[in-house]
Amino acid sequence: MEPRLPTATTLSDWLRRSGSLPNGDVAHVHIDLTHKTDISKLVFLTATYTPDAPPHLPRRLVVKSPFVQPAMKNESEFYREVAPMLASPPVAPCLAVVENDSEILVLEDFRATHDHPPWPIPPGREQSEAAIDALARVHAAYWEAPALGNTLGQPHSVQSLTSMVQGIVTNLSAFMDAFGDALTSEARQVYERVFSSSLKPWLRLTDSRALTIIHGDAHSWNFLFPRSGSGPAYLIDWQLWHIDVGARDLAFFMALHWYPGRRRELELPLLRRYHEALLAHGVANYTFDDLRLDYRRCVIRNLTIPIIFWSGGKKPEGWWHRLECALSAYHDLECDELL
Repeated sequence: MEPRLPTATTLSDWLRRSGSLPNGDVAHVHIDLTHKTDISKLVFLTATYTPDAPPHLPRRLVVKSPFVQPAMKNESEFYREVAPMLASPPVAPCLAVVENDSEILVLEDFRATHDHPPWPIPPGREQSEAAIDALARVHAAYWEAPALGNTLGQPHSVQSLTSMVQGIVTNLSAFMDAFGDALTSEARQVYERVFSSSLKPWLRLTDSRALTIIHGDAHSWNFLFPRSGSGPAYLIDWQLWHIDVGARDLAFFMALHWYPGRRRELELPLLRRYHEALLAHGVANYTFDDLRLDYRRCVIRNLTIPIIFWSGGKKPEGWWHRLECALSAYHDLECDELL
């Protein structure tokens, strides 16, 4: 059943239960916009509070309600367990996590001051730098944290990682058959070499060194950049967060989505910027060579994304360019030698 539109009464109750509204009430709610994604419904609204409500409460809010429970539960867990240790920005303030039959989030809405380029336009250089800065700040906060895999997130094992990859690979033959010679013989050979290998790029995650919390879906349309052209970015839609190397977000952001010319121009400067930001945030014993090696491993892991999209029924116009970008990065960075 589709989630109902929030009223002043229900919004007051959610905010009060979360502790964001210790006194006063929401007097009025104006629905500005509703938007549906594959997994959730977003309701953008403007709230008016009674005079005795805290003066710092934001008026522009977005209420996120799930169509797909597991994904939304993962995001609500992020805002309960992970976000309190992170600054805002890069994480948008969450005013309420409503735990009942359907996990509901109430977040501050930044559309008036922030935006991102429309699909499929990539971010500009300054926006890309802001995205890299945001990722570095998140990753540094949980870098090799003792809670990882214990009280926070799921630990990795050889068995869990191998099972995950093999689950994707069961679709590889049908994936290649579906596209015939639209998938070049060279691309087919890459896929066959990667997925008949010992899966070293994935098994890297059994080594706890440099593991952290990552976003897991860090394409540029999950960032909100300042409309003014300067300032920090926000990172939204955290339903795929997990434990990984920080370079996974970087390879997803650049190598999976950017055409070769753009990637070759910006990739190395942005990797250096990220590494410098990690050092500035207190990360130690992780060299630039370590980062570059992890990044190349994650470029290999990008090759699963087109298979996942195809097997999930997504149309090629939404992911075929990702296949071409992933293969180009694989060749440019000489990833064969890491198998």
